[in-house]
Amino acid sequence: MAIHPTAIIDPSLEIPPDLEVGPYAVIDKGVSLASGVSIGPFCHVYAGTRLESKVRLDDGVVVGNTPQDLKYRGEPSEAWVGAGTVLREYVTVNRGTAASGLTRIGTDCLIMAYSHVAHDCKIGDGVIIANGVQMGGHVRIGDKAVISGMTGIHQFTSIGAGAFIGGGLRVDKDVLPYTKALGEPLRYGGLNEMGLARAGWPIGAGAWLRSLYRGRDRERTLAGASDLAGWEKRIADGELEGLGGLARELRDFLATRRRGLLLREPMPE
Repeated sequence: MAIHPTAIIDPSLEIPPDLEVGPYAVIDKGVSLASGVSIGPFCHVYAGTRLESKVRLDDGVVVGNTPQDLKYRGEPSEAWVGAGTVLREYVTVNRGTAASGLTRIGTDCLIMAYSHVAHDCKIGDGVIIANGVQMGGHVRIGDKAVISGMTGIHQFTSIGAGAFIGGGLRVDKDVLPYTKALGEPLRYGGLNEMGLARAGWPIGAGAWLRSLYRGRDRERTLAGASDLAGWEKRIADGELEGLGGLARELRDFLATRRRGLLLREPMPE
């Protein structure tokens, strides 16, 4: 155990034997700490926070503070950080509200300096978020997505697994799995082949997704709840072609998203 004498840790906590805590860090009552956790200087870990094994918080990280939401009335809620995730300098993570009760960051993520994860956000596993990314509440980011630096993400936006978001952008539409979002104003930038490779999908997945997304544009039926119905046949075809896992992932994304989809420009007649 390496705990600096200036650190303040609530005496009621169960302290794992290999916990590391730097100078002037504060860990409040009601925090759960797993083995191998490292908490850097001047961090503050608030009540309701769970840090899984080998989480690392660098200097000045704040996890589990109250939501920046006028609807919040002090209800109990939590913030979880998954095993192996690293939060770099001055990252802030607010806990959830009554809407979901939880802000969750998955396993093996890297969130770089000065980024903000707002209340009720859900971030998948293996996600990379570069410096200065700012999220509104209820944002969802799928596994192994990459968000470039200085990007702002509108509340309730969903970013699919394996997606790539360019730097310095305003993301105010849902970004399909394994696609790229680029430019200002935001536009569909094609398939993210690197994201597909990182996810380990088989040969043929890229061609199927490309055909699916292009076909969807031709239909031009983009309104609200009709989105999922308009894709269902092609998704079912993907399951028959041995891409069941990818098809289910896409179906789940479409069923839970809440904003307009970022798609290709309509095909010419």
